[in-house]
Amino acid sequence: MNDRSVHLNQDEVTADLLLDTVSADRVSLERMSIDGALTVRSCHIDELVIDHVEADALMVMNSRIGRLIIRNASMGCEVTVIDSSLDFLALHSCGATRLERLRVEELVQINALRGTLHVSNSRASSLTVRSQATSGRLGRPSVFVRDLKAREDLRFDDLWLSTLGLEDVETRELILQRVRLDEPLRASELHCSETVRMNGLIIPAEESTITNSTVSGSVDVRNLGLSDSSGGGTRPGVAARLALHRTTVATLTSASDASSVISLRDSSVTGTLGLPSGGSRYSLDNASSIGDMELAGQVFRNGAQALSFVERSFTEVTAVALESVRSALAKRNRNREVDELYYLARQREATALPLLRRAVGRGFLGGVLGWGVRARNPARVLAAGVLATGVAFHLSGAVRDPGRGLTDVTDVGKSFVLALALWLNVGTGMPSELATAKWTALAILLTVAGMLFTTLIVGIVIRKLVR
Repeated sequence: MNDRSVHLNQDEVTADLLLDTVSADRVSLERMSIDGALTVRSCHIDELVIDHVEADALMVMNSRIGRLIIRNASMGCEVTVIDSSLDFLALHSCGATRLERLRVEELVQINALRGTLHVSNSRASSLTVRSQATSGRLGRPSVFVRDLKAREDLRFDDLWLSTLGLEDVETRELILQRVRLDEPLRASELHCSETVRMNGLIIPAEESTITNSTVSGSVDVRNLGLSDSSGGGTRPGVAARLALHRTTVATLTSASDASSVISLRDSSVTGTLGLPSGGSRYSLDNASSIGDMELAGQVFRNGAQALSFVERSFTEVTAVALESVRSALAKRNRNREVDELYYLARQREATALPLLRRAVGRGFLGGVLGWGVRARNPARVLAAGVLATGVAFHLSGAVRDPGRGLTDVTDVGKSFVLALALWLNVGTGMPSELATAKWTALAILLTVAGMLFTTLIVGIVIRKLVR
């Protein structure tokens, strides 16, 4: 066939229609009825337009086509484009569609889905899937994308899908805007050189996941919500959940009016974790890490304010969450707050230990020694020890002169001075009444304890001054 332009309009074909090894500038097939399949094979066409064609199947294979436009395929007609090279591909109002092993120099644009879409083993500049034409009794379409490399972006816009699955996708930018899913989102081996943006993603109550993926730029989640069938508006405490499994992202931000949770599981944010806003929260497991965290001018004057901030940002106060905030404060040289967060984090970690180790950790190392960063804990214990020892000395009469009562101010003073001298390791000699082995043992015990507390307090204070 040597003509450079072919136009078939309102024709009826009672058998299969095959275009084989056709070379043309433009081929247009419009409003045709084919009693069989329409096949385009091994053709070289600058522009191929297939519009309102009724056929059992439509296949384009092993062809080189500049612009391929397929519109309004009949119900039940499966559209297949495989093993072909194109400049531009546009599909509008087609049923089940399969795109395999394609090389598209520019945009792949798919509008008004009416059936399941499979895209696999293909390369394109951009892929855009926008709107769908089926719902209710006709069933909502599903989209599966596997082994796709898009140089610019991969965009899903204004869709209500049954299922969305992404596997081994490489692109500069992934955008999901106003997408509603009946089944949880499943994405794996996703590699984005810049950003992932989700705005108005509506998902069921089951957790959606992004697994084994890398985002070199930001992940921005806005208005993540639950579908009506999940009871998001009726059941309190039910949140839309999106989890990152074994995934690395540069930055992560989340903002939702409804309750939502972004979980990090064995994942890392190498840059900054943005403050969540609205009903959004983060969840971290012990294997996840945060490089930095946005603080937005937050000041933590005490532990209660720090805990309140963590409760607003995370689903629960854990040692990992506290450590993330502490690391962010350390980067800003806010050392006093760093010490406070370190203390709270160690106390939280100790809660997961066995009973005996938990008692030693939280009770002695934390409550008494302050984990080596909180001076007021050993100072309080030292003051309480001196007070209790002085009272014991006075009540026992160890330093009280014969004939003097308990209310004698001088003897009270002597008792507390001796207690203070023993705790602070100041040599005062021993009262003759208690010059025994027991008194020596008591004096040594109090002196050792006092040396421990005073050394710890002085060390903490010097450390704070040096920093």
